[in-house]
Amino acid sequence: MTEPIELIEDFSVASAIHSGESVHVRIRRDLTVRTGYWLDGQYMVDLYVGPTNRLARHYAGMSRRDANRVALHYLLEHVDGIAACI
Repeated sequence: MTEPIELIEDFSVASAIHSGESVHVRIRRDLTVRTGYWLDGQYMVDLYVGPTNRLARHYAGMSRRDANRVALHYLLEHVDGIAACI
């Protein structure tokens, strides 16, 4: 039996603006979700800074493209201090 949630990416990067902390990104795919009117895709994104999950953001029901876009924007903002317009 396979897991209903597949881990796509899970990594952390040291932050330049949050001293001594890392920015964590996790992109997962829920294999049981069916896309439709309310959901664009099967992907979930978990984003947070530091070991205490500070500045946490959680997204679900996204397409792969939107999940990557949200993760990139969060990384630019919290690793390099750039608020990109995407």
